[in-house]
Amino acid sequence: MKPGVLLIRADASLAIGTGHVMRCLALAQAWQDAGGTASLAVTELPDALSPRVAAEGVSLSRVHATPGGREDAVETVAQARRLSADWVVIDGDRFGSDFLKTVRAAGFRVLLIDDFADRESFPADLIVNPNLDEDKEPYRRRGATAELLAGPPYVLLRREFRQGTEKREIRQTGHRILVTLGGSDPENLTPKIVDALAHCFDLEVTVIAGAGCDKADELRKLKASNLRVVFNPPNMAQFMKDSDQAIIAAGGTLWELLSTGCAVLSYSRNIVQTRVVQALSQRGVVVDMGETRHFDPAKLAVSAKELLNSRMARERMTNLGRTLVDGLGATRVVEATQRLGVQ
Repeated sequence: MKPGVLLIRADASLAIGTGHVMRCLALAQAWQDAGGTASLAVTELPDALSPRVAAEGVSLSRVHATPGGREDAVETVAQARRLSADWVVIDGDRFGSDFLKTVRAAGFRVLLIDDFADRESFPADLIVNPNLDEDKEPYRRRGATAELLAGPPYVLLRREFRQGTEKREIRQTGHRILVTLGGSDPENLTPKIVDALAHCFDLEVTVIAGAGCDKADELRKLKASNLRVVFNPPNMAQFMKDSDQAIIAAGGTLWELLSTGCAVLSYSRNIVQTRVVQALSQRGVVVDMGETRHFDPAKLAVSAKELLNSRMARERMTNLGRTLVDGLGATRVVEATQRLGVQ
């Protein structure tokens, strides 16, 4: 069955980052690939992201209400009716149970993209949580009856991260490091990471500043002979494929890197990210660098050099990462909506 119209309600800002919108754009791409059309409704969106949304052929509209409040839900329903939407996607912690209930009570199928499994209830038809593996209990004990798609097979990644047949070159000694703290860097950790690596003159360090970055002037002032800074590039996957390893703060960037086979040293910002990174570290998929608030420059320099010097470790992480994340999660989610749509 050919999908119809998908309405996405998500926001992006310095405070919440750009991850919600970016993974929804991945879902929109898969929806379009299946023959449907997609629209994005926002209250907040960095100016740098608007061209990306337009380039994807996703229509953009503004919701003029307090994010997650009653008026927001009412406006979202009005837009869904105007578009004759088949599904309404809701992504963000600011949209609580009452918000979901209002949209679903209006007669729309609701797809909730979730991270924390901590709402009072889950009035939705489909829940996607790539961080949870197969544990459905956090949802079931809150009475959720929606179909649950959980774990890395349902990570929502854009087309550029779908695995091809190309083989990653794994150098005997790595020297290319990618540093990216997601769509925004709220802790301003990037300069500290650059300083920690500045004395390693045999390294090539590339810093990627995302669309939500508000510290462009500060990043341009960073001085190191082994450093280049790139702002909001359209070809993020290529930078990941060209790097020997990356230093990040979990989130959607983590899954993108694993799909490209890049070795990862990952910090975490919240309890869910901590659990995910720790679990992946125990399986040998990533190097757990701890929480961002406990940043230790000496520890980072040592960990980065150790991994760069071990081809065997990086090759193992490449194989594990690409096995875990194949980049087809968005397609699987769209297939689930089509299956539920004919029930």
